[in-house]
Amino acid sequence: MERELITEHEANLLMLAVLIAAPAIGLLWGAAAKRLRRGLAVGLLVGVGNYALWTVYNAITDRLGLDTVKNLLVNLALFVVVGIAAGLGTAWYGARGRKEKEGKV
Repeated sequence: MERELITEHEANLLMLAVLIAAPAIGLLWGAAAKRLRRGLAVGLLVGVGNYALWTVYNAITDRLGLDTVKNLLVNLALFVVVGIAAGLGTAWYGARGRKEKEGKV
């Protein structure tokens, strides 16, 4: 009798735990860095973003099937687009922070 290493229910519970824990971890990180708002914002972004991607990934996989090339390509495109957006957002936020430090904003 084969048994899954982790069931779908357990994986969903893990993602829900990340959704709940990430803001708390972000707050702790923000407190350590003396930037509570930034820590909370990062924690919320990570938690909600992770859960949203997990939900979209599952919807795509349920629709296209787990073992299909089409599923692989659609999820690859999704994560490439999200990665580019995250990189551009981080670069924009970093450039904005440097301008504020220099007093240009």
